Amino acid sequence: MDERHEDERNARERKKRNIAIALVLGGLVLLFFLMTMVRLGGHVAEWFD
Repeated sequence: MDERHEDERNARERKKRNIAIALVLGGLVLLFFLMTMVRLGGHVAEWFD
């Protein structure tokens, strides 16, 4: 029974770690997107004229 408890605890910890990694990656994607938009400014629409 103790081994089963350890497996469940490890699974919970792994899930929390995976969620934290996903949030960090999502934050980096958002940061890079915002940095790109700031650097490009409003000139993106001019490319398609």
